[in-house]
Amino acid sequence: MKLKYWTFIIALYAGSLCSCSDFLSEDPKGNITTNYSETEEGCERLVLSLYNTHRDFLERLYLFGSMGADEQLVAVNGNDWRYFGEYFDTQMINNGWNRDFWKQLYNSLNVANLATEIIETAEIKDEGRRAELRAEAHALRAFYFWIITETYGDGAHFTTESTAGVKTIGYQPGVATFYKQMLEDLNIAATGLKLPQNSQWGRMNEGIRKFILMKVLMSLAGYPDDVISAAGYTKERCYTDALALTKSLRSDYNYRLLDDYTQIFDVDNQINDEIIWSVQYSTDKTYNGGGENGLHRYGVGWYNKSAVDNKAITTLWSHSLYYGREYRWTMPSLFMIQNFNEYDKRLYGSLQEYWCWIPTDWNQKPVYSDTVLIRHFRTVTDEEVAAGRQRAETHPLGHELFVEGLNHMYNLQTGEPTMNGRSCYHTNLKLLDSSREFAKDEKGHKDFIWFRLGEVYLSQAELYMYMGQKEEAAKVITELRKRALTEGHEEALKVTPDMITLDFILDEYMRELCMEGFRWYTLKRTGKLLERALKYNPDVKDKMKAYHVTRPIPQNEVDVVTNKDEFHQLPEYDK
Repeated sequence: MKLKYWTFIIALYAGSLCSCSDFLSEDPKGNITTNYSETEEGCERLVLSLYNTHRDFLERLYLFGSMGADEQLVAVNGNDWRYFGEYFDTQMINNGWNRDFWKQLYNSLNVANLATEIIETAEIKDEGRRAELRAEAHALRAFYFWIITETYGDGAHFTTESTAGVKTIGYQPGVATFYKQMLEDLNIAATGLKLPQNSQWGRMNEGIRKFILMKVLMSLAGYPDDVISAAGYTKERCYTDALALTKSLRSDYNYRLLDDYTQIFDVDNQINDEIIWSVQYSTDKTYNGGGENGLHRYGVGWYNKSAVDNKAITTLWSHSLYYGREYRWTMPSLFMIQNFNEYDKRLYGSLQEYWCWIPTDWNQKPVYSDTVLIRHFRTVTDEEVAAGRQRAETHPLGHELFVEGLNHMYNLQTGEPTMNGRSCYHTNLKLLDSSREFAKDEKGHKDFIWFRLGEVYLSQAELYMYMGQKEEAAKVITELRKRALTEGHEEALKVTPDMITLDFILDEYMRELCMEGFRWYTLKRTGKLLERALKYNPDVKDKMKAYHVTRPIPQNEVDVVTNKDEFHQLPEYDK
C-alpha cells in the first residue's frame, strides 16, 4: 500500500501541529493529548504526520531549488517567484513565499524533534518497532536540517528540542553544527530502517537514508576545511564515503534505470524501479489532506498563441487536460535547451515540441494525426513559418500549422526571452498531470519525485572526477546515457575521459535532471552557482552577487526574536 493512504489517517493530527506564525511559537502536540502521543499508536501517527508536512513545503522547495540558477527563467506571470529568480533583496526578505517556506520547514523540524523525544519514552511493547520509528524520525530530521542549512546557511536557527508555547530566543551556531547533527541523525537511523524492497512505498527506508547521507556528504565537502573538520570529517573522507554510498545504491537494492526515460515521469507509472523517494498524492482528494500538488501548472505557457506574432491558434485551447493548465510562471533557459544534443532523447522527454489538434472540448485527447503547433529546439526561417501557415489551403479542415523556433522565443545572442517568448515556450513535461479532473483544474495528484537512481549515477561520476578517476567517471556517464541514445547516432553522445570536468558533469546533471527542482542546491554545493547563473541566466545579470548563494531570513522572524544581538539577518542582507 502506498504511504499516501496512511497519511490521510493522520491529516487532522498534522493539521493541529502548528497554529502560530513563526518558528519559535509552534506547539507540536497541538490538540493531541500527551498520553496519546506516548502510546505506540500515537508515536506511529506522529511520525506519519511528517510525510503530510512534505506537501506543505514542496512548492516552495521547488521555487527555492529552481529559480535564480542556470536552468529556468521566470515567465511572464512569475509574480513573487521573480524576486527569487532575479535576486531582489528587499522583496526576498519580506516575501510571503519565504515566510511560509521557513515556517513550514521549521514546523516539520519541530514535529521531528518531538518524535525523537517521545519515541524514547513511549509505551512501545516491541523494541524492534521502537528502533524503526526512532530511525525514521532521525532520518527525516536530517533531511529537514539539510534543506534548512543549504537554504539559509549561517542564518538558520538550530534546535533539536520540540517547542511548545511562545519562544523568542533564536540560535545561530553556524552550518558546522547543523552538519554534525545531520551526520549523527543519519548514523542513528542506520540501525532500524527497512530495506527498500520491504518498506511501504514513499516511506523512509535504508535506501533513502543512504541517498540523504550521500547528499549531506557531498554538500559538506563544498565548505571550507574548518567547517568540514568541525563536523568531524575531511574532504577526502566525504568523497570516499559518498562514493561507497553510490555503489551501494546501485548494487544492493532493487533500484534500476528505466529503459524509457519518459516512463520515469508517467502519471500512470508512479511506482517504478528508478524512484528512490517521492512525495505522495492520490486522485482521491480525500487522501491528500487538502494539499494537492500544484506544480504541474507552473511550467506551462501559452500553446494557443504563436511565439512568432502572438496570433491565436484556434485549433488549441487555452488549457488542456493533456497539454496542461496554462500558468506561465517558469520557463526553460535558452542555455538549457541548447545544452542538449539533438540526438539526446532526454530533451524530448523533458520539453514539449509538438501539439496536436483538440477538437471540441479542452478535456478531450488530442487528435494525434493532426499536428497544429511545432516549437522546434532550433532556429526556424521565415520560409518555414510561412509554409506552415499555408497548410490551411490544403488541409481538409483548413488547419494552419504553426512552426516556431528558438529565435522566436529568445534573443539568441543574450539568451533573454522575447516579449512573446515569456509566454509562448516549451512546456515542462516532467510535471504534467493528466490525472486531474478537468483542463483548468489546479489541483494535481501526481507524486513528485525527490530522489531517483539517475542522480546516483551522476553523483558517482562527480565523485570519481574529484578523486582523479576520470576513466571511471566517463564509464558511469556512458552507462547512464544508454537509454538516451538515438539509433544510428550513438557517436553523438560518446563520452571520453578527456571530456570530464566539473562543468561537463554539471551540464550532464542538467540534461538528466532538468527542471526536477534541486538545480540551485547542486550549483551551490559545487561552488558554481554565481558563475553559471551570471553566464547563462540573462535575468540575473547586474543583480546577482556573491552573497546570494544563501537565501535571506524572513524579516518577520528577525523581528520576533528578543536576542537581536545574537540572532540576526545575514550581514549582506542587513542593510
